[in-house]
Formats: sequence, structure tokens, C-alpha cells
Amino acid sequence: MKPKVTAILTAAGSGRRFAKGGKKSKPKQFQFLAGKPVILHSMLVFQKCKDIDEIVISADKNYFELIHLFAMRNKITKLQTLVEGGKTRFESVRNAFSQIHGNKKDIVLIHDAARPNINAGFVISIVAAVKKAGNVIPACRVSETVKRAIGGVVKETLNRVDLWLVQTPQAFKYADLETSYRKAGRKKDFTDEASLMESAGYKVNIIPGLRNNIKITAPEDLLLLKKIIT
Repeated sequence: MKPKVTAILTAAGSGRRFAKGGKKSKPKQFQFLAGKPVILHSMLVFQKCKDIDEIVISADKNYFELIHLFAMRNKITKLQTLVEGGKTRFESVRNAFSQIHGNKKDIVLIHDAARPNINAGFVISIVAAVKKAGNVIPACRVSETVKRAIGGVVKETLNRVDLWLVQTPQAFKYADLETSYRKAGRKKDFTDEASLMESAGYKVNIIPGLRNNIKITAPEDLLLLKKIIT
């Protein structure tokens, strides 16, 4: 039986770091990029990708109606459900995962809505990798010299040979992710699901990421992506 592949799209962030000069604005995932809301770029990729069976989105409930409108207008038929996000990214993804009904052979992809510059080929390669090698994350090698500093003073130079810049989508076996959440309980927090898996004792493999798979954190990131995405 073919494993079901679910894509969780995390879009619950408030975008405080993105806000310009303290002014209130829409979160970065709802800003416009190349004529479409940022979140819609990833929704369309998952919809068109033959390996993705369903989409689950975690978001602020105030944006549910808007996301449903995006899905209706763009024929995003794979959208299974919208889930209210939590106080942290980790809680938001966990809330979304709790709505997935899977078995041990199924696969879960977790992607940041603020990373709009992905494509179906990239997603297909990630799904193929998790089927072959187990739990995987895309990443790029660090090319610059990295310093550890405290209070603006350099304390040491890190060996960049073993350092990677991690991206999403991250892909995991459903059963492994379920076990990892159970082991973590409700008190822990993680910056990504790979950290969660590592904490539970699972091996996480690295596969090549995309240099232009940029995460929008500040307004200048959006400006850069506008030059890349046409």
C-alpha cells in the first residue's frame, strides 16, 4: 500500500520581526510576492506535486477565512483542514500533526509558509529521500567563517566543515514523529522538528537544500525574493 504523504504548512506566526518600524502590518506569510500572497506559493506547489496527498495548515484563526478563500480561488483541493496555531512554532506544528490520521508507513512534510521559493521537483526529491533513507532535512553547507561571540566580543572561530544551514520542508516517518511528540510531552519546546527527532533518539539525514530557499524574516528578505521570483 502506497504511504500517504501529508504536507503541514505552518503559517501561525505574527511576524513581529517583519513589521516595519513598529507599524502594524499583515504577517509576512500574507504579504504579496510576485502577484500572490506568500503562503499561496507553497500551497500551489503542494497542490501540483503528485507526491503530496493532503495539506494541513496551522494558522491564526483570524486568517482562516482568507486562507479558505485562497484555496477556493486557486483550486487547492488537497487542503484537508486548518488548525489554530499555538504560542510557538513547535506548538503550531504539533497541533496540526494531531489532526493527521496516519499509519506507521505514512510520511509527514513540515514546511514554513515563509519559505515560498520551493518547487515540485524539490518536494519530490525530499519524499523520495525519506522513503529511501528515513527521516530527512534539506540543508546547505555554511560557506562563510563563523564566529561565536559574547557581548560583541569574539570568543572562538567555529569549524564550518560540520555546520549546515537547515531549511524546510523537513520530512519524517509518521510513526517516528508520533513517538517523538509523545516522548517530548507538553513541557518542551524545539526550534524545528529535526531537533525534536534528535531529542527522541532518531537519526536525521541531511540532503541538499536550495540556496534560494530563503525564509522571509525581515522586509529585505521579501525584496530579495521579489528579484528572484518572477
